[in-house]
Amino acid sequence: MQKLFPLFALTLLALTSCKVEFNPNAPWREVPAVYCVLDPEEDTVWVRVQRCYLGQDNLYNYSSIADSNYYAPDDITVHLMAWKGIRGEYNSLTASNQLVDSWDLTYTERPGKPEGNFPSGLQPLYYCVPGPRFVADTDCVFQLVVMRGADTLAQATTSMVGHREPTIHLRDTVEEILSNPSNLHGHDFRFVKGVSSMDWYPVPRGRRYQPFITFYYRRLLDTCSLTIPGNVYAASGTSDKIGPFAAISEDRFLSLIKNHLKDNTDSLFTVNNVDITISVCNEDLNAYINSLDRTVMGGQETSTYSNIDGGVGIFASRRTHITVNVPCDSFGNPNNLPQRLVDLGVGFYGHF
Repeated sequence: MQKLFPLFALTLLALTSCKVEFNPNAPWREVPAVYCVLDPEEDTVWVRVQRCYLGQDNLYNYSSIADSNYYAPDDITVHLMAWKGIRGEYNSLTASNQLVDSWDLTYTERPGKPEGNFPSGLQPLYYCVPGPRFVADTDCVFQLVVMRGADTLAQATTSMVGHREPTIHLRDTVEEILSNPSNLHGHDFRFVKGVSSMDWYPVPRGRRYQPFITFYYRRLLDTCSLTIPGNVYAASGTSDKIGPFAAISEDRFLSLIKNHLKDNTDSLFTVNNVDITISVCNEDLNAYINSLDRTVMGGQETSTYSNIDGGVGIFASRRTHITVNVPCDSFGNPNNLPQRLVDLGVGFYGHF
């Protein structure tokens, strides 16, 4: 019997160790949801602050009850601060203890989504107008703080996407667009072997780049436009140059225009220019977008990137640079773009 006891004891231990007290409904705690994207070329900073909600009923029903997912105007205060940045390797920034500026945000309400899926009424927002100095403070680390009285509910920090002053003459590169969009030197938009080609030198703390090409045309007396997104390109902090890359293929450019105007019955003129817009995201916004784009087979849930301490959401930055009236190829050039637009059969017959 003494030889059997250890085996019996081991079996009993294995059976009893499977019994674990587990309560899937953990104690409820308030979780703020904070969203803010800084852009030095915008005159206003907007911050969305909500709170996550929990209930035993259908969660869709709770989302329509303002008290369950919004803070009352007097419940919280929102603050934005700029700290002098300490420059590190590859233009990275860390915050010093030198406060450069601060802003107290104002509560307001703006109309939400009017129709379609998940329509909404007035939406609570917090905003401030930092002024022209905000544009120049790209070497600062920005801190966003949500407080209830003297207690901090949530806070986050991020760095602003910087800018690059041109040091040499760069002809026909997007670097001129990023650094000085009003002083281009011969930049034009052409399809080279069926693909429009661009390249640039990355801007400080820029990690995600996407060009947009806005095509203009004239319908009767109205000038209309269609904006076509190009390919997304990511850059590591060690990148010295990106490109040349294929911004958008000619076939896709023409097919999207044809699809957009497939039911057109008017006579259309081609306008001999396009706008080229480059959107640049910093590392925080790049990581957030990548986490949303991630797909997993079987519908498995994946984590969404968040840099909000004490809550969920995103505090990040971007820059948008636009060139106006960049000429595209015209009549007289081989394989000219206006003639290819006429060949689409959607109403184009002239060029001006």
